[in-house]
Amino acid sequence: MFEKFTSLDFDLLGQSEIVTPGDDLQRTDEWLHDRKGHYTGSKGKEFMSCTTKSKNKMWGDPEKTVDFGSSAEKYIYTVGMERTTGILSMKKTAKQMEHGTTHEPLLIQQLKQDGVISEFEELGFERFKEWSTGGASVDGRCLYINTNERLGLEIKCTVSWDGHYDRMYEPVHDKHKDFWQFQFEMLSLGVDKLLYVVAYPMQVELYDVTIIKASKVHQKCIIERCKIADAAIELWKEHPRNKGEALKIACANYSELHIN
Repeated sequence: MFEKFTSLDFDLLGQSEIVTPGDDLQRTDEWLHDRKGHYTGSKGKEFMSCTTKSKNKMWGDPEKTVDFGSSAEKYIYTVGMERTTGILSMKKTAKQMEHGTTHEPLLIQQLKQDGVISEFEELGFERFKEWSTGGASVDGRCLYINTNERLGLEIKCTVSWDGHYDRMYEPVHDKHKDFWQFQFEMLSLGVDKLLYVVAYPMQVELYDVTIIKASKVHQKCIIERCKIADAAIELWKEHPRNKGEALKIACANYSELHIN
């Protein structure tokens, strides 16, 4: 019924149901507290960044795992400071995020009305089962009616064709804008598939639907990086004025065990 990367057009004339979102489990004080000091899916791309040193290596190679890029180092610093001080950074709210916050409940309702999903369950911040300092804020779980599978659900309400291009121009691969977020989310739910829905700009009546599959190789690398980063943060006690050195030591210790 619904094919990958195929837009779905529905006539909504006559549909007068008022959509009233329920209690939001995300973007609350409790949600912020749960995420504090954790590696999260929304920052997965930054956390898994590398330098050019390992650009020709594949994920699964320990040398790529320990090749933390500058974005990863900065993110580890943020997580570590939240964890050790208990102080959160000021929230940044962009117009794009405001649009998503407002329209995500409407898109979920649209998916229900169109017979794409049912049995939707909203979720907050879910931690990895294997390593609890990592996690993700998945939009929810649902029954995907087309295949009768219960899947995680990630939805994107775009505001421009540029944003839509970033997500839909090519099939999902490890350079895709949301790839690492998907892997974080599937790890946090303990599932192998995720339903990915991307709305056309500034509305919810048109959207694309596809199923994303887990990559065990990439997910293992996420867990390994969580372990290395945690070890580095622990080493801050010995290197309070040179936190970069702590990460180098943690990477060296990991390399000694995993690289011949």
